[in-house]
Amino acid sequence: MAFPTAWLDELYAKNEIVSVISSYVELKPKGRKLWACCPLHGEKTPSFSVSPDKQLFYCFGCHAGGTVVQFIMDMERLTYPEAIRYLADRVGMEMPHEVNDREMQLLRAHKNRLYEANKAAARFYFECFLDPERGKPGREYAQKRGLSKEIIQRFGIGYAPEGWDNLKNHLTAKGFTNKELLDAGLLVHNENKHTDYDAYRGRMIFPILGTNGQVLGFGARVLNNDKPKYINTGDTPIYNKRNNLYGLYLHKNEKLSDLVMVEGYMDVIGLYKTGVTNAVASLGTALTQQQARLLKRYVSTVYIAYDGDAAGQNATVRGLDILSAEGLEVRVITFPDNLDPDEYVQVYGKDGFDRLKENALSLNEFKVRSMANGVDLNDENARERFAVKACAFVAGLLPIEQERYYKIIAQMTGYSVEALEAQGARSGGIVLRDSESKFLRGGIRRRIDTMEDPRFLTERTLLAACVRDPSALRLAIREGADRLIQNEALSALLTEMQKDPAFSLTQYVGALEQKDAETVSALLQEENSMQNPERAAADCIRRLREAEGQQDIESLQKRLTDPGLTPEEKAELLKKITDQIKAKK
Repeated sequence: MAFPTAWLDELYAKNEIVSVISSYVELKPKGRKLWACCPLHGEKTPSFSVSPDKQLFYCFGCHAGGTVVQFIMDMERLTYPEAIRYLADRVGMEMPHEVNDREMQLLRAHKNRLYEANKAAARFYFECFLDPERGKPGREYAQKRGLSKEIIQRFGIGYAPEGWDNLKNHLTAKGFTNKELLDAGLLVHNENKHTDYDAYRGRMIFPILGTNGQVLGFGARVLNNDKPKYINTGDTPIYNKRNNLYGLYLHKNEKLSDLVMVEGYMDVIGLYKTGVTNAVASLGTALTQQQARLLKRYVSTVYIAYDGDAAGQNATVRGLDILSAEGLEVRVITFPDNLDPDEYVQVYGKDGFDRLKENALSLNEFKVRSMANGVDLNDENARERFAVKACAFVAGLLPIEQERYYKIIAQMTGYSVEALEAQGARSGGIVLRDSESKFLRGGIRRRIDTMEDPRFLTERTLLAACVRDPSALRLAIREGADRLIQNEALSALLTEMQKDPAFSLTQYVGALEQKDAETVSALLQEENSMQNPERAAADCIRRLREAEGQQDIESLQKRLTDPGLTPEEKAELLKKITDQIKAKK
């Protein structure tokens, strides 16, 4: 999403990076930078640096980096447009498309009213729960489910008393209109009677909060076995269940190694009260791509812990590919006896859950075992069909994984590993979908220290010199350095610096994808050690040309091994190699 240059200039000026980051962590000066323990990954020795003159940050530990925009994206788990909006709201700036757009201003004001209505409704339901008379059924249910006062407060659980207009009367008295309450999903309209009434009655209430802490909607559960068990807020101007996860807001400022994905509100709460505090739930929908992307902002590993019944297992299969397609590492926790997570921890506690988690299945092992669902492995024909199908799948995996999974199939069927391997080889393997092959190749994007690559280090030093000193940039342009840079992010940076005399590093980095922003921000590593940027640039260009020459020699040497070359062609190649070697001296 593009924003006007002048507007972005004002946004960055009003959100000076030191002042923004200082609201999260204490920065201390050292040299030309400010330093702190990284608020993004946690550490004991400060490796998080901020460069006030460049308006960039970089962490030498986790390699996060960028402008104040990338910092807010990382810290608040926001997308680029959301981070821009966050910073604009922070300093009271109107978004550029809203400044002179009356319709957009009215829409934003209406959404703010819906947020306020939901917040007031959540408070009303919580107060009803505490009320000695009206809240008695809710408190009895909470006691039966073992929900402590701390849990009730932590999740903001409330109770909607019986009656058609308790909430309606309460909120209209506070100035909210019926239209606002209908748009928020708090009221339902009856066409036949031309009247509006409370959406939730005689139910436990679970507020659904977004990662920004705003109340977006509600889940409501009956206190008995009536159907439907749950009623959830439908899509509204401020809420879409496909884009949110219950309980995720609790982890906004936490540094997590993984998250546990469960099915329902009570699963999250049941796990939490036994000490498993990193669970989230989908909101009455199958796992979506948007939810997978939301998870990816927080962790790189997700454990799926759906119910042990057939419906839960089918949901697990669907969710696996969605998560792995987004580059997340996926593990599957399986529950015995068709139990759901809440039921399991009530019996076996956190220790029991941790044991299941330690033995969680990999994505591919779960797929293999799922192929046996509903199959009678005591029946010879059924067992054989399962083995043929499973072997075809395993044959499409990496060789190192095949050995592991053929052993599992052997344990399940009684067939020998040798017979199964032969069957797999005969099948030719199932062609993996892109999502699966990406997962198997370890396609999760992690922040990797590229300093071990000498060529990248040289390219980065050259660009650091160009950013630091205009004379180094002029030298690089004159020497055609753009043709020597292989790293795409650094090459694009040099191209932009060449063509735009008014180049703004802050605006440029702020609009980059996170990975590229980290690469460019890593240029800050060179600032302290670079005494003469122009000389450093010249040295880097010389080394890159030498590397190019060495690559040409290796390419020619590789061509020499071609058995189809004639003696004349070999002689010509040898002469070229000799000339290249002499040119290097």
